[in-house]
Amino acid sequence: MSQSRTQIVPELSCSGIVDAASPGSTVHYQMRQRSFTSSSGSGYTIWYFAKSDKSVSSPPMVPQAKTGHLYVHLDSSTDVYQYWMFGANNQWESVSKGAQYPLNHDCVLAIRSNGEPSWVTRATTTTAQTRKQRDLREKSVHLSL
Repeated sequence: MSQSRTQIVPELSCSGIVDAASPGSTVHYQMRQRSFTSSSGSGYTIWYFAKSDKSVSSPPMVPQAKTGHLYVHLDSSTDVYQYWMFGANNQWESVSKGAQYPLNHDCVLAIRSNGEPSWVTRATTTTAQTRKQRDLREKSVHLSL
């Protein structure tokens, strides 16, 4: 899947209630998107991004969220990312790398080196894993020489 650069959608930068454990606190989030194309179709990886100096127990209410959209929170005090996907049941579900995209079962969640989420085909993840293994083997051969 080739992917273009990430776009921030400024008119959809919003704020919402962080979580029920912190009544009255709000979080500002940005809607971001990255286009993708593959043999099984094209579309956008769409996510809402927020950061704060602590982790959160769940995303805020995001009125425009649709099935397959993601919420990414960065805890800047620990540099740890948290990921959720908006499910068909209209609920946020905690997800991690390899989670299946509900609108195309051939796609799974990948996490880019900068923490951004990306829907990729299963074949893409297999190719990437094979390349990593080959590179490690080649590196170990060179080290043993």
